[in-house]
Amino acid sequence: MNLSRVWSLISGDLRLGLRSPVILWLLIMPFVITFLLQVVFVALFDPKPRICIQDSGESEITMALERVEGIRLSLAENPEELKEYIENNNADLGLVIEDGFDEAVRDGQKPELKFFLSGESLASNRIIISLLVLDLLREMEDRDTPVEVVLRTGDEDEAIPIARKLIPAIVLLVLIITGIFVPAFMLVEEKEHGTLRAILVTPVSLSDVLFSKALLGFVMTIAMCFITLALNGALSGQPLALLATIIAGTVVCNAIGLIYGTLAGNAKTLYTLVKSLNILLAGPILFYLFTGLPKWIAKIFPTYWFIDPLYSITLENADFSDIGFKLAVALVIGIVLFIAVVPLSRRMMRKLTE
Repeated sequence: MNLSRVWSLISGDLRLGLRSPVILWLLIMPFVITFLLQVVFVALFDPKPRICIQDSGESEITMALERVEGIRLSLAENPEELKEYIENNNADLGLVIEDGFDEAVRDGQKPELKFFLSGESLASNRIIISLLVLDLLREMEDRDTPVEVVLRTGDEDEAIPIARKLIPAIVLLVLIITGIFVPAFMLVEEKEHGTLRAILVTPVSLSDVLFSKALLGFVMTIAMCFITLALNGALSGQPLALLATIIAGTVVCNAIGLIYGTLAGNAKTLYTLVKSLNILLAGPILFYLFTGLPKWIAKIFPTYWFIDPLYSITLENADFSDIGFKLAVALVIGIVLFIAVVPLSRRMMRKLTE
């Protein structure tokens, strides 16, 4: 293997690859996935109670709700704007507070407090907001409340937002797609266009070609993983352990990518392999999203040995002492897969020369 030839091949792949829609998609994928995770998914599956207030007299209720974590508060300039919020389902509950409301409550009067409910809001959100408002009214009257309303998502020390729980899964998706697809797609594309056959009649060897694809995929995958982590604010306090985990995962995925690339004779076959087998590679994710499943089954999957360390680092701030053995197993799996590429590459070479 000649390093100068490898570099020439990588340079050519970079020049031509950046023109490919597939490679361009891989480059923007972390940004698209982050948007879907942080904006769309969280908004749909982890909604916070939403309240809109039209306050004519700077009520203490409004100021108190502004300090409450776990709800989304919007302010309307007039009753018409508040009704528009409710009709468009931009708030679960609307509240109209007239000028002098606080003083009337303290004087023992019973001023009118107008509620507007969105028909599309969750019943649980309506109950939470209603209880919060009633709790604040009792405090304003200087009366003891029968219950204390506190918004929590679980144990304060252990609660993890759903968006953060999904970050390791998103990084794994980047690992699998970029780590496998970059070397496999570039190799198959050269076979389809006939350039691989032309390259091999030059002093460039097949090992130079395979190493260049793997190295380019290795660098791109690590870069995309760290970009994804940075976009999601998940760069761990254990950067070396995180780097080692991503390297181990990339080695495994790059080896699988070369196996796909040597097996597939065209893009259609490659897409079939990716769609059918990558589901199995991503299988261990289910054991982290559904914690009731027996974890020992996940160990059957080769990707488990770097997925588990990835979850441990990003969610539990684990260090090398916690994940060292699993990373060693992942690297051994990667080496075995690279060894399996040798006979497959010889088979591919025979087909090219037929």
